[in-house]
Amino acid sequence: MTTPILLLLVEDNPADAHLLMETLEEAADQSWQITHVQRLSIALKHLASDHFDAILLDLSLPDSKELDTISQIRTAAQDLPIVVLTGLDDKQIAVQAVARGAQDYLVKGTITPEVLIRAIRYAIERGRILKQLQAEVLERQRSEQTLRMIVEGTASVVGDDFFRSLVRSLAEALGVRYALVSGCESTAPTRVRTFAFWHDNEFGKNFEYDLADTPCEQVINSKGCQYYASNLQSLFPKDGVLVEWQAESYLGIALLDSTGKILGHLAVLDDKPMEDEPRNRAVLEIFAARAAAEIERQQAEAALRMSEEKFSTAFRSSPDAITISTLDNGCYVEVNDSCLHMLGYHREEMLGHSALELGIWAKPEDRDALVRSLQEKESVSKIELQFRKKSGELFPALFSAEIIHLENEPCLLSVATDITALKQAEKALERLAEIGELATMIVHEVRNPLTTISMSLSSFKRLDLPDRYQEYLALASDESDRLQRLLNQILLYAKPQTFQPIELELNSFITDMVASLQPIYAADGKQLQFTINPSPLKILADRDKLKQVFINLVTNAFEAIEEGVVAIATTNSTPNHVCIQIHNNGHPIPSDILPKLTRPFFTTKSTGTGLGLAIVKRIVEAHGGEFSIESSVSEGTTARVKLPLVVT
Repeated sequence: MTTPILLLLVEDNPADAHLLMETLEEAADQSWQITHVQRLSIALKHLASDHFDAILLDLSLPDSKELDTISQIRTAAQDLPIVVLTGLDDKQIAVQAVARGAQDYLVKGTITPEVLIRAIRYAIERGRILKQLQAEVLERQRSEQTLRMIVEGTASVVGDDFFRSLVRSLAEALGVRYALVSGCESTAPTRVRTFAFWHDNEFGKNFEYDLADTPCEQVINSKGCQYYASNLQSLFPKDGVLVEWQAESYLGIALLDSTGKILGHLAVLDDKPMEDEPRNRAVLEIFAARAAAEIERQQAEAALRMSEEKFSTAFRSSPDAITISTLDNGCYVEVNDSCLHMLGYHREEMLGHSALELGIWAKPEDRDALVRSLQEKESVSKIELQFRKKSGELFPALFSAEIIHLENEPCLLSVATDITALKQAEKALERLAEIGELATMIVHEVRNPLTTISMSLSSFKRLDLPDRYQEYLALASDESDRLQRLLNQILLYAKPQTFQPIELELNSFITDMVASLQPIYAADGKQLQFTINPSPLKILADRDKLKQVFINLVTNAFEAIEEGVVAIATTNSTPNHVCIQIHNNGHPIPSDILPKLTRPFFTTKSTGTGLGLAIVKRIVEAHGGEFSIESSVSEGTTARVKLPLVVT
C-alpha cells in the first residue's frame, strides 16, 4: 500500500476540480489525499495548520488574481511545491510563474493523467531537492541564483531551443567549459547523438559517437550519476576526444523516462579539476529530470504525429470508402476520395450532412440497427448492406464500423467496399458452373452412342469390303477416335480439378520423365535434354497432374521441330519459387497468337482440340504457380512453369 500524497487543490470551478480529482484517480500505483478549497484565503488557513506535499493552484480565484496568488502562497509556505493550473496558454506568464516560485505550469485544456501525475511527482521531487539545498544559508543563495538562471533560460522554450538553452545555462552556472545533452540511438545503446553541445562560450555542432571506453558509457550503463574530479584522460586513455578537449574532470547523469528506460545523458566537462559539490549534483539531477521529460514529450509527439500521418495516408489513399461521422446524428466529419467517387458527391455536399439526410442508406432502419449493435459491442465487421448513390442507383457493399472518440465526442469510423463487381462475378461463376455441369452431361450423353459407333466400326473392319469402302471405314474410325479424345479433353477441362499433393524433388521427377519420353522421339532424330539444378528443389504437387503438364509441353515442343533438341532447365526465379523452362528452336509463334494459346478450343493444329494448354494452365495455377510462353526468331520458343518451393 503506497503512502498517499497530500495535495491542496485551490480551484474555484467545481467542474474543473472534479475533473482533476478524477484524473488523479487514474494513477493505479499512487493514492492521493486531496483537500479542495475554492478561495485563496481558505487555502492560506490550511497552510498555516496542515501539512501538504504539493499544491495545485488556479491563478484566477475570487479573492486573488494571476501571479500575486503564487506570491501569497509562497509567503505562507516557502518550501511547498506549486503546480500552476490555468486556462491561459501564455509563455510569458509561464516564465513569470516559474520565476515566482512555481515548479510547473500546466494549461488545463492540454492536461493528461500522465502529464499531471508526472508534474506533481517532479514538483515534489524538486521540492525535496531544494530543501536539501537550503540546509546552509550561503549555499542556498548560490543555488537559488543558479537554478533561477537555468529555469528562466529553459522554462519558456521547447524542442531544440530547450536543449541549447539548457547546456548553455548549465555551463555558465557551474563555471565549466563543456556541457552536452544526448539521446540514445538504439534500445541497447552503444552510440549516442547530442541534442545540444556548448563549448568555449558558444554552441558547437551536434555529433554522434560510440560510447565504448568513454565516461559517458559508465553513465549510460549505470543509469545513474558518475563523477570524475580529475585525471580524466588517464582514466579513459582510449577516448581521443578528451585529449582534444583537454578535459580534466567530468560530471554526468543518465536521462530516464517515466518507466526507467534509458533515454540519453546530461554531462559537463572542464579542463581543470571539478569539486564534488552537492549543489552541482543537485542541479544536474533537477535538469536531468526536465531534459528527460522534454525528450519523452518529443518522442510522444513524434509517435502521435507518425500515427496521425499513417492514419491520414491510409484514410486518403484507401480504395475503400472511409468516413467519420458523429454517432448521435450521423453528420459526416470527414470522408475520403474513394467515398466521394463511390457515391458521386462532392466533399462539400457531404460534410456537415448526415447519410440519412442525403438518402445514402437504402433502408434507414439499417442505421438504427447498426447503432444498437455498436452500443453493445462497439464494432461491426463486413456486414452486407444496400446503399444509394447520388444518382439514385442502389448498390451492395460490405460495411465495417467501430466507435472512436474525437475530442471526447463519440464518432463512427466506417469502411464500405462496393461489391457490385463481386456479386456479378459470383453470378458469372454460378453460370460457368452450370455450363460446366451441362458440358459434362452432354459429354456423357454423347460418349455412350459414340462408343457404340466405335465398336460397330471395329466390327466392319473384319468384313471383306471394297477398297473404296475400306477408306471410308478408316476415315470414320479416325474421326470417331478424334471425337472420343475431344470428349475426354472437354470432360477433363470442365470437371473440378482434384489434387493429391505430395512432396516431390523436382530434379528426380524430371529425370524420370526424360528417361521415359526420350525413346519415343529418338527414332525421329530428336533429343530431349535436361540440365539438372545443383540444388535440391522440393515442391508440393500432384504427381499425375504434373506429369500431364510435362508430357503436354514436351509433346508440343517436339511437334514444333522437324529435328533437333528440346531442352529442359530449372532456375530459382526467387528464393521461394522455381521456374521450369522447356525450350525449342522451332519456327517462332506469331505475337498475335501467343496470348490466345491458353484459351479453350483455340488451336493452330489441324488435329488439335485446343484444350491441352488450357488444361496445363489450370493445373499450374491450381498448384499456386504461373504459366507463360515466349517466342521469338532469335531465341526460339520457351514455355515457363513457375511453382512455389517447399521452404524449410
